[in-house]
Amino acid sequence: MTELGSHELDPGHDVVDFLSPDEAADLTTCDREPIHLPGAIQPHGVLLAVRETDLTIRRVSANSATHLGIDPSVLVGAPLSLALGTEPAERLQEALGDPRASGSDPLLVHVAAGLTDDAFAVTWHRIAGLVVVELEPADQSAPTMSTLFEDVRHSMEALQSAEGARAICEAAVTEVRRLTGYARVMVYRFHPDEHGEIVAEALEPGLEPYLGLHYPASDIPRQARKLYLLNHLRVIADVDYTPVPLLGDPTDAEDAPLDLSCAGLRSVSPFHLAYLRNMGVQATLTISLMRGTRLWGMLVCHHGSPKLVGAQLRAACRLLGQMFSLLVVAEEGHERDRYQVRLAELESQLVTRMSGAPSLADALVDGAPSPLALTAADGMVARIDGRTVVLGSVPPAATVEALLVRLRSDDRDAQSFVCESLPRDLSEPSDLTDPTDLTEHRTHAGVLAVPLSARYQDFVMWFREELLHTTTWGGDPDKPMTGDPYAKPGEDGFAQLGPRESFAAWAHEVRGHCRPWLEAEIETAKSFADTVPELLLARARDRLAHFALHDDLTGLPNRALLADRLEQAFARSHPRGRHVALLFVDLDHFKLVNDSLGHAVGDSLLRQAAQRLVLASRDTDTVARIGGDEFVVLCESISPEAAERFAERVVAVFQAPFDLEGAEAVTTVSVGVAVADPSVTPAELLRDADTAMYRAKNGGRNACAPFTPELRAITLRRVEIETRLRPALEQGELELHFQPVHTIAGELRGFEALSRWPLPGRGMVPPIEFIPVAEATGLIGALTDWALSTGLSALAGWRARRPELDLTLAVNIAPSLVTHASLERMIADALSRHDVPAHALCLEITESALVVDDAPARHFFTTMRDHGVRLSIDDFGTGFSSLAYLTQLPVDEVKIDRAFISGLPARTADATVVASIVGLAHQLGLEALAEGVETEEQLATVRRLGCDLVQGYLLGRPMPAAEVDRLLTQG
Repeated sequence: MTELGSHELDPGHDVVDFLSPDEAADLTTCDREPIHLPGAIQPHGVLLAVRETDLTIRRVSANSATHLGIDPSVLVGAPLSLALGTEPAERLQEALGDPRASGSDPLLVHVAAGLTDDAFAVTWHRIAGLVVVELEPADQSAPTMSTLFEDVRHSMEALQSAEGARAICEAAVTEVRRLTGYARVMVYRFHPDEHGEIVAEALEPGLEPYLGLHYPASDIPRQARKLYLLNHLRVIADVDYTPVPLLGDPTDAEDAPLDLSCAGLRSVSPFHLAYLRNMGVQATLTISLMRGTRLWGMLVCHHGSPKLVGAQLRAACRLLGQMFSLLVVAEEGHERDRYQVRLAELESQLVTRMSGAPSLADALVDGAPSPLALTAADGMVARIDGRTVVLGSVPPAATVEALLVRLRSDDRDAQSFVCESLPRDLSEPSDLTDPTDLTEHRTHAGVLAVPLSARYQDFVMWFREELLHTTTWGGDPDKPMTGDPYAKPGEDGFAQLGPRESFAAWAHEVRGHCRPWLEAEIETAKSFADTVPELLLARARDRLAHFALHDDLTGLPNRALLADRLEQAFARSHPRGRHVALLFVDLDHFKLVNDSLGHAVGDSLLRQAAQRLVLASRDTDTVARIGGDEFVVLCESISPEAAERFAERVVAVFQAPFDLEGAEAVTTVSVGVAVADPSVTPAELLRDADTAMYRAKNGGRNACAPFTPELRAITLRRVEIETRLRPALEQGELELHFQPVHTIAGELRGFEALSRWPLPGRGMVPPIEFIPVAEATGLIGALTDWALSTGLSALAGWRARRPELDLTLAVNIAPSLVTHASLERMIADALSRHDVPAHALCLEITESALVVDDAPARHFFTTMRDHGVRLSIDDFGTGFSSLAYLTQLPVDEVKIDRAFISGLPARTADATVVASIVGLAHQLGLEALAEGVETEEQLATVRRLGCDLVQGYLLGRPMPAAEVDRLLTQG
């Protein structure tokens, strides 16, 4: 057995408690060893146990003179400042009082106490009224913080760019080995039965690979499992170290054994050290990989000679381990979700095929998809409405009948039955085995049976054949480890399993079992079984009513049925005080999917979206499609808080990618939430939910928003804007303001034209309110023509006044205009009318316009390039553009969205994104413009990151043309 390893704890598994200090520990039985109470540490650092109330030292490791130059007898009972010096002690005390501080992040201090004058990395944790302080000499050869940051950033990017759980594991071992230099780095994954497997490995050339080896669960002592949950990073610098004892005042009542569960310097079990020696391992680093609060696996690093990486690098490895855990667990969840959704789609297709057929049984087995795909089975026997059908590989009819007799006699007639080893689980295996030669016919080892009626009169049984497989183990799991762990290698009496025995391939052939049935397959089978009786009842009636009240594409209730159920919900809610809530769900950028991938793919997306909403909702909820990409979920007996949490869950459900003709794509949703009160009608509640949805969409999409009374005023304001916008445009009430654009060196490049509307009696209407209205009402063309003419007229005067500046003007173009032939003529006429050269005009187009992959759009981009007009991608980094469009279209500039600039310089992730965009732009020969620069620090940061152009309040707010005239006149 070894301390190196742990296992996944399923929800029903209890965590094993530590042995109490007074339990006798038989050191020949390693699963009884109190490894959390070793009474000693490894010698590469110093440990101080300090009373937190007064910071006096209660326990000290015996090597304090070696590292600190102070005898341990002097330190026991002394203040912490004696060991560290005044300033380091005060820094540590400040960290202890900071609720945001983490003791696992190394605190670099300069210790000038005793006979030492060195730098140390300090970590700490609390236990039983004490602060355990650990000091390690700072690694002077360690990379600088900037170098370490770049290395870790590179590793994180490698993990994030990996596609699939296996690729994430392979990226993790590669990056950890690159960072640390260990000879072997492995991902050790735990199986449900608690044994482990090496699923990824990066190793030094010439080493024996362990990839694919399995390790028995018995290798892992129960107390080690809990330590790996408490302390997520463990290091052994040299397995041949001499343990350093902990010393204290023997008369001190507090001098109980010190729990070192969370101590990085904790001395390691001699069993574990002996095990490592036999493997030829001299140094290790192990990182726990978590699924929530439970172990998923471990990152294990081995080296053949003594090795210790610095505390900062270990902290970086811990961070990588946390990121790896999040990514791989999320990816596995996505894979499960995708499989569940695919099964649900298969079930829906089967049900749809059966619903219109005269014989449900024949319709089940005829055509695609096959019902075998519903559970990944090899064969199926079904009896529906008295008719029996067979598909694929199944046992003989007598075997099926014998199984039915048992199901009916075992009170299972109303329950599903799942079995992965029929010969083991049932008393007479011969009845369920094909009696012919097994070299020609495999045993049917697994069955998943669901009743369709009482006592299995109607049923579906899916069968799986025996799966013969061989597991290669790193040692015989039934052969225990014995001997004296304190014996040196080669001494007589040391009879433990050695590594060349323990890790040699040990083959175990498994027979009589099928591949395990997954929970998604079992639930889908049950769902299908629940559906079939409904089909039998509904086949002869309500067919026309169903089509009248349901959406043809998704099968969800339509607007008419939703209105009826909403009226009923209101009637039930008011007398009893029950809340009724509506979620209005709209797919973000759905039009782009239809335009770029076709309506067939769009229909598939709508069906998948409907299925996700149904799966996310309660059985009592009504999920309806009321048109286009708009869905509504009606919830009864729900609190406003629960309705908002439900909306957040719906948004989260849509983070998983959809399968669109074999390609994965993420389509997010905007969700509005409205909860009824006694003053609203059903129609008003639906309107309120719709209004809240638009609030979420206008706030950036991929979010939910609750309805508030203020939104009703916003709705009225939108109506007012729609009514008054056309007259305002015709009567010249709109104004054009201009915001300066500078080079990164501070030279004035030009201006961006921004529309403004001073609405009499209402104040200034921002563009975010009237531009969408202009697009919705067909006024966007006239508004663009006005902006081009007005802006170029002003630009012509400025260029004449200051020709040496060669000023430019940027004008925003709505994506909906890109495919209009009139836009090209509009631009040419405006340039000619005001005698402005084409290169002085820059058209800003949002990312979403770039995915309009049709001939008119490409013709427009090409024509503008031929005329010399510049093109800029606005809000870059927030949309759906791809590298293909950047390389194929004549783009001159990318405009980095202000969302990435606002967090600078504090948010390093934003800096990484900006640096990546700038690098990409420069490689493609484009200029990069940073918008939204509001502080000197932000300006300095975007200059350092290589931006070419800059725009924001720091350098100039939008201003009327007259103000620009004055500034240019004044120079």
